Amino acid sequence: MGIRFKIGLGFALMIVLLTSVISYWGARTLGFSLESSDLGKLSALRSEVVEAWKDEHQSLASLTSEVGAALADLDFSESGFESAIAVVEKIKRHLSLDWLEIIRDGRQQINPSIKLNAIEHPPFWPVRLTNAGPLSNRGYLVDSATIPGKKDLLIIVRKPRFLSIPMACLWDNRGILEGDPRTFPPESLIPYENLQETQQRLHKGRLFRVRTERLDEIGPYLMVGYEADVTTISRMGVNEFMVQLTILEVIGLLILGYFLGRRLFGPLEKLKFAIDRVAKGNWQEIPATEAPINEKRDEIGALARSFNHMVRELSNAQERLIQVQKELLLKEKMAALGRFSAGVAHEINNPLGTILVSAGIAKEALDKQRPVEEEDLEAIIEETKRCKNIVESLLRYAHNKPPRLQPISLKHFVETEAGIILEKSAYKNIKYTMEAIPETVAMIDPLGIGQVLRNLLENAKDAVQNAAHPEIKISGCLVDNGFTILTIWDNGEGFDGVAEHLFEPLATTKPQGTGLGLAICQSIIEGHGGRIWAERHNDGWTLFHFSLRAC
Repeated sequence: MGIRFKIGLGFALMIVLLTSVISYWGARTLGFSLESSDLGKLSALRSEVVEAWKDEHQSLASLTSEVGAALADLDFSESGFESAIAVVEKIKRHLSLDWLEIIRDGRQQINPSIKLNAIEHPPFWPVRLTNAGPLSNRGYLVDSATIPGKKDLLIIVRKPRFLSIPMACLWDNRGILEGDPRTFPPESLIPYENLQETQQRLHKGRLFRVRTERLDEIGPYLMVGYEADVTTISRMGVNEFMVQLTILEVIGLLILGYFLGRRLFGPLEKLKFAIDRVAKGNWQEIPATEAPINEKRDEIGALARSFNHMVRELSNAQERLIQVQKELLLKEKMAALGRFSAGVAHEINNPLGTILVSAGIAKEALDKQRPVEEEDLEAIIEETKRCKNIVESLLRYAHNKPPRLQPISLKHFVETEAGIILEKSAYKNIKYTMEAIPETVAMIDPLGIGQVLRNLLENAKDAVQNAAHPEIKISGCLVDNGFTILTIWDNGEGFDGVAEHLFEPLATTKPQGTGLGLAICQSIIEGHGGRIWAERHNDGWTLFHFSLRAC
């Protein structure tokens, strides 16, 4: 006889026995009798709940119009997105909203990663915002409206206020929308969904009269209830019922515990210990002489043998995987070394070729007793310096020393550093604009951030050489997450075709570039806990942004 049949038969007999005895004693002792006055009381409670939600929803609708008017002038394009988000967050905090979303052309603008359920005509009762995640665990009051002057749809969300009635619960086929899940386990609510009559519910030793109805034909179920009149059940009857129920539960649990302990939980415990060993990395099979392996006639024995087979297969697969990972790691190291070596060789090969040619010409002049040309010697010196600069850049990038942070006024620092750089003659034909830099104190390494500014301004200068009206701008702004963003603008040709490789070492579009400037900038900014990125606007401007943490 299989263990599945044994458990099924045992549970069936136990359920029949418990249900029959409890129903008989419960009906005899408690004497469930529902009076006509219950319906009036429960209907009044239901109306109280519905009217409370309608009032809240009407207040939320009024609030939606005010918020829509406030957001009508916001710019959610790429350039104004961060400022718009900051305004939205302030509105949420000020109005104590739990959620605010703007939908444009069917796409969420503020939180696109959290997919909201389609709510075209929000009802007055709490609804579920999402099917998964934290927003799916309860219901929220929702209202929506079109933003004035736009086609954007505004959705605002707020938790309903606490209902001060004895018992209330709202649920749908996914679970609780309003109510305490500990008081109303989802499985306990299923029997009430198809009962169009007053019931009684025992909760924490107290008896409640409850009634469940849907809010509309396809809406969620609403249960309301109040504590039953103590005169409908005597203290002696309650004590007698509880004593009888306790005795019955103890006997039933003892029988069930003995049965399961002997026939089920013993072998399962050993199987659990074996699974725990495997989870800790000890690929050990269950010995053939131990239970549950020796229980060959039931399903647990078959499960244990399948477990041993799985352990053997996983152990072999792990060994093969480790070997493959070692091979892949070695190949990746070799490939990275090859790419880096090729880049270094390419960068140094050109100046070395020039040095070799110039030195050959100088030697030929000396062999023929002619004077060596000064430009040949200058070429050797310049190309040697270029090799030296390449090597120094590689060393700076490779060392990547941690920054020495100190609190510094960001506006004064940027204006001073940029002023020194832009006074050079190479910038005299370039229009320069310093826009508003926030008056904030940031934790920075002056040498590192100074190098970042020099590299970005040098790149901007080289980029605008062929522009009809060359121009460079510096701007900054504060964001809500405690960071300041600085931006270098130029109206040069941009970086089309290499955007995805801009910050890779040895990647450059300039004939004389080392390809390490932006990689060094990225290393410095990330060492400050910020990030650096670039974008190209359709109006011809190229922007390099980097963020720094404010004090």
